[in-house]
Amino acid sequence: MNEKLKDAIAKQTTTEYAQWRNVLTTLALTVLVTSTVATWGYIFYSTPNIECHENFWYLSLPWLLVQWVVIGFMFWYRNIPMFARHAIQLLIMFSNVWFIFFIFSLRPCGV
Repeated sequence: MNEKLKDAIAKQTTTEYAQWRNVLTTLALTVLVTSTVATWGYIFYSTPNIECHENFWYLSLPWLLVQWVVIGFMFWYRNIPMFARHAIQLLIMFSNVWFIFFIFSLRPCGV
């Protein structure tokens, strides 16, 4: 039992990643976060009477930039343990899901 625990701890604290996996994860997360904010931009500019939500559009742009910085940090730096890398990826994915839920809950102004 002790040996299995030591193996599990060693797997979760390793900082060795396959390069293809690092590139694939970076591309997938970048497409996810960019398409989420781009979708909000499309909705904002194509839906009439939504001008009252202009601040959410302006706040989503720095949010996108911060996500790009975090994804870039995870791509370039190889000293991030596996458990932390997976936790950051899950936080990015869940935050974008909640952002999508929020965007689709907005109503046009005056309704």
